[in-house]
Amino acid sequence: MRIDAHQHFWIYSEQDYGWIDESMKGLKRDFLPEHLAVELEQCKLDGSIVVQARQTLQETEWLLELAKKNSLIKGVVGWIDLKADNISDQLNQWQDVEQLKGFRHVLQDEPEPLFMLNPSFVKGLKQLSNTRFVYDLLVFHHQLPQSIELVNQVPELPIVLDHIAKPDIKNGQSFKNWENGIRTLAQHSHVMCKVSGMVTEADWQNWQADDFEAYLDVIFSAFGPERIMYGSDWPVCLVAGNYQKIFKIIEEYVNKNCPSQCDLIFGQNAASFYKVS
Repeated sequence: MRIDAHQHFWIYSEQDYGWIDESMKGLKRDFLPEHLAVELEQCKLDGSIVVQARQTLQETEWLLELAKKNSLIKGVVGWIDLKADNISDQLNQWQDVEQLKGFRHVLQDEPEPLFMLNPSFVKGLKQLSNTRFVYDLLVFHHQLPQSIELVNQVPELPIVLDHIAKPDIKNGQSFKNWENGIRTLAQHSHVMCKVSGMVTEADWQNWQADDFEAYLDVIFSAFGPERIMYGSDWPVCLVAGNYQKIFKIIEEYVNKNCPSQCDLIFGQNAASFYKVS
């Protein structure tokens, strides 16, 4: 099974998606399964993992409704308040919902630098590690030190790093700090990585495939093909290119550097991590 391990759906409203500014005006419309199906078919992908884009329980419920009606959705990464006092009870309520595979919090947008190390947040992740669910880690490159400290505290929780921790590809700054953080994070065997979201960190109008090679070299060296999964970050990626163009970046890199691992990166790793059958 070939899987896009990271994409989003939404019915656009300015209130719910205020982060979509005028520079992203092409995203100010609805993006639903029927729109994604065309893109997946062109790249010979069988389905996707849809990831939350709003931090509400309603988002989780809505994505699950979509999943029940659309077989191309192989799993849902929803949102839950991990700091809630009754987090254990909430997680138990979701245990039997097969389409729900895990959760994510938009840590990159938290104004408090140490939010992810807040004892109540860590406690929530520890509760998560007692369930069948996994966790998507969304951070900027400068949050890697805190991320490393966090994963140290939840060694039993399967975690996947989204968007290679969003390095500054456009300006090429802090590359060494990012690399050091990635290599340290990758030493934790319970952490995987999505090669996704890279084009939005590059020059949207002028990027070339070569711009990503040094970053991919680090990711593949640090994690190895067995802990890497492809994700498009559609439709957010559309600000910098169409789906096929973004897919081709990873496809060509894999074909050049580790062609025998193609099935792992484009599906098997994601299916194993998210328990997709």
